[in-house]
Amino acid sequence: MGIARDDTEGRRIAVLRNWEFFCAPLAGIVCMHCDLHYVDSVGVGMFVQTFLLALTARGLGTCVQVSIAGYPEIVREQLNIPQEYAILSGLAIGYPDPTFPANNLRTERNPIDHNVVFHDA
Repeated sequence: MGIARDDTEGRRIAVLRNWEFFCAPLAGIVCMHCDLHYVDSVGVGMFVQTFLLALTARGLGTCVQVSIAGYPEIVREQLNIPQEYAILSGLAIGYPDPTFPANNLRTERNPIDHNVVFHDA
């Protein structure tokens, strides 16, 4: 985004954009009932991925914001989310701005064999 690594103030301001949901016209909070076990978060993750892929197929951009989960009491108070729901992440949803530098960031991925072990049956 054109922010130097040593620009502490610039980085702080960039992080604060999370709390504005990057000016997206629609924001969401992903929650999971506290009675569910941590393994149920796998199902929630699959739902979120499918939801994001469906939005992308319709030309929308999304940003999953895990930083929101770091301040659950503030989010809970502002949005009246009951205590029995764990706050997992936020979602910013809108049409991407292709001129915004962060929207053109591409990171390298490990080759699949670095993350998965295949066994012959």
